[in-house]
Amino acid sequence: MAIYRQLHTTFWKDKRVGEWSKDQKLFFLYLLSNDYTTQCGVYEFNIRYAKFELDMTAEEIKENIDFLVSEGRIVFNEKSEELMIVNWLKYNNARSPKVAAVIDKELKDIKTLEFEIEVIKKCQEYKYPIQTLKPKENTLSIGYGYGIDTISQPTPASTTTSSPTPAEEGKRASAPANPFQLYQEVFGVLNGLAADDLRQWVEDIGEELVCEAIKRSALDQKSYGYAKGIMQSWVKKNIKTMDDVKADDVRHKNQSSFTKKPLREEKLPDWAVNEQGEEQLSPERQAELDAKLAAYLNKTKH
Repeated sequence: MAIYRQLHTTFWKDKRVGEWSKDQKLFFLYLLSNDYTTQCGVYEFNIRYAKFELDMTAEEIKENIDFLVSEGRIVFNEKSEELMIVNWLKYNNARSPKVAAVIDKELKDIKTLEFEIEVIKKCQEYKYPIQTLKPKENTLSIGYGYGIDTISQPTPASTTTSSPTPAEEGKRASAPANPFQLYQEVFGVLNGLAADDLRQWVEDIGEELVCEAIKRSALDQKSYGYAKGIMQSWVKKNIKTMDDVKADDVRHKNQSSFTKKPLREEKLPDWAVNEQGEEQLSPERQAELDAKLAAYLNKTKH
């Protein structure tokens, strides 16, 4: 029986795709249509066949994989050599019970925990009638913190990893920031539009500040839109470095702690106010003013 894969005509209207090179377009089309593709969008990528079928070197294939990962079109697990097409289930309908049954079968063969959870979550989101509600207990994690949203069933305890050692934490802290990977760790799958927006922010304010905004959004349990608001605020304030950010934090803290107290108004006693509510002068002060006025009038007469 022949197997067919769908390609939406909107593929060629995608602004990002229009800017790709011919090899990048060819490689992505190959990932969407080669013999190893599945109904769920996750499969083991065979680089040996790809080299032969595409007439590309291993280095060229690796470059194209890295490029499509940065574009948010695929996610690749080097350990298991598994690849996930990010929006596969969006464009390949699985509402048919027969198709859903195929996905249930394919889920049993997925080796990467995060990919398996993502497929289950997406099927639930699109209301595809799959029977699988939680991942297998023997599925392995991708190992680099690929971000996913939760599904209706909790992840089995046996799949959790141990806490990192202080040495591992130190290495992680000293590692250069990667805003695209951090986005996926915090917000989930990085789609094409988000990747394009993120890339623009990196060009505007640099990777370090973009990562800092994402971390602050994660700390407050907010969305990517919240991180964008932080970055927009920094641009308006002409903040360009982490030193600028820290200085701005100090200013904000000082402004928050300073409260303007209204000046105390002393109420005049009743005897000092006349019927019109005006201040009542003492007899001595009134006599002094009268004398000054008389002297001024006498001076103007001469």
